[in-house]
Amino acid sequence: MARTTWGNQFLGLSALVLALSAAESRGEDWLQFRGRNAAGVYSGDVPTQWGDSDNLKWIARLNGKGVSSPIIVGNRVFVTTFSGFAQDVDAPGDISQLRRHLICIDRGTGEVLWQRSPPTRFPEDKFEGFIRDHGYASCTPASDGERVFAFFGKSGVFAFDLEGELLWQQFVGEESGPTEWGSGASPMVYKNLLLVNACDECQALVAFDTKTGEEKWRAEAKLYEGSYSTPVVGTATDGQDEIIIPLADEIWGIDPASGKLKWWVTESLGKYICTTPVVGDGVVYVAASSKVIAIRLGGRGDVTKTHTVWSRNAGPGVPSPVLDQDKLIWVGTNGILTCADTASGKTLWRKRIGKGSRNITYASLTKASNAWLSMTQEVGTIAFRLEPEFEEISVNRLAQDSTPFKSSFAAADGELFLRSDQFLYCISPDGQAELSEVAQESPKKSITDAFSSIIASGRFFQGRSGNSVGPAQLLMTFDINNDDKISPEEMAESPMPKFVQTMMMARGDKNKDGFIDAEEREGLQAAMKTKSGEVLGRKRAADRPSRPPVLEHSR
Repeated sequence: MARTTWGNQFLGLSALVLALSAAESRGEDWLQFRGRNAAGVYSGDVPTQWGDSDNLKWIARLNGKGVSSPIIVGNRVFVTTFSGFAQDVDAPGDISQLRRHLICIDRGTGEVLWQRSPPTRFPEDKFEGFIRDHGYASCTPASDGERVFAFFGKSGVFAFDLEGELLWQQFVGEESGPTEWGSGASPMVYKNLLLVNACDECQALVAFDTKTGEEKWRAEAKLYEGSYSTPVVGTATDGQDEIIIPLADEIWGIDPASGKLKWWVTESLGKYICTTPVVGDGVVYVAASSKVIAIRLGGRGDVTKTHTVWSRNAGPGVPSPVLDQDKLIWVGTNGILTCADTASGKTLWRKRIGKGSRNITYASLTKASNAWLSMTQEVGTIAFRLEPEFEEISVNRLAQDSTPFKSSFAAADGELFLRSDQFLYCISPDGQAELSEVAQESPKKSITDAFSSIIASGRFFQGRSGNSVGPAQLLMTFDINNDDKISPEEMAESPMPKFVQTMMMARGDKNKDGFIDAEEREGLQAAMKTKSGEVLGRKRAADRPSRPPVLEHSR
């Protein structure tokens, strides 16, 4: 009997050890956009060199396009795509054939284990304007380790178990925001809540129970506009968690339990914000195209004057920043790396990374223990160190893949995962796969190839109800020396075609002093406004409050 008891205890101890080991392993997973709390930080080493036949563990051909990033859950990789429509930007086809997919891939082999393709809910946003630059699969999935969640915009939110069984689905809305950019924000998991930024669909941050799909609360308001950010969670000095979501004209701190508004900061971030905030030591850092702001957490009500640590002009554009101790570091859409002091917001240094001047960058920085990684659309991935000073390690290209790279990295167990418009890659130190062995089709004209024609035609700037949503923010990213003026030399560093650069300088420089200043920039923006087009989906509800209900202060 004693032996049996000891044996039961041993089995119990073994089970506990296995459970703890599994939990520790799960802690190394990359469960959402940019990893833990969307910080873009990986605690281990990663490969710093790879190529078409170098350090490739496997290559998986995707069934469609997309710019969402992969996530890692145990031995599985998840990514989303869209197909049936807009695979060729010049001949998009019939939008009624649009389908979105959640794909599960074996992490060890690259084999597709399963694919789920929920029906598309129509009407959808037209394939015009900025949607031509990112398509219909922009939202990175998220996981709590047991379930995986996909946000497909107007078609809804879907929860699957890891074997692909549909657990629940919820509809969030069918509206369209003023930019006509479609859905872009990725969901995130906080404890037992799935947080969905449904700015375009219903002007709300919506919280669902991860197990049942029950809607727990909805922070809905008229001011909820222009946000394509993934929500993040910060902890104030009093130990209370806050959900931070930046909007076009305000930044909000929301109570996770009730969905009520704890605090807000009034700050114009531009017509839109694509980046995701980062949090550290009780401060949240929000970086948009034209503005970067630091806010101390823990306030109540309007804390614009009391909790704003600093605010500065000139932000990254699309890529999100990384917080590195006392430095805030980001790469701009224009390929310029900026390091700012977290205490003051002042620029410590700026540097163009990589070679050439067309390093168009949408992917966010990733920091590993041995290197920083910045992935450009076409030049390749630049690996570098910052200590004791900047040192470029390598520029890694997958030359036989001619489609653009716009997604951010995922990392787990010393391996990197990245996707292009055509393939998903596993980069590993012992990888022996070759890209040439994967059957290649003649690539259709990519979304990036259409970028120049979009700008030249004015469609890049067109918004619903005549709203111009691009020039001022776009030009701010070219202000390399941060003097609030655009010179011809700075314009030449932009990814725009030469004739577009010349046209914008000619139209913008009204006083012929050789620069486009702030006043002239606003004039250029006004000149590029266009008449409204057809409105798809339902118009914005008129009865929404300006802000969500405010959390009462408990005494």
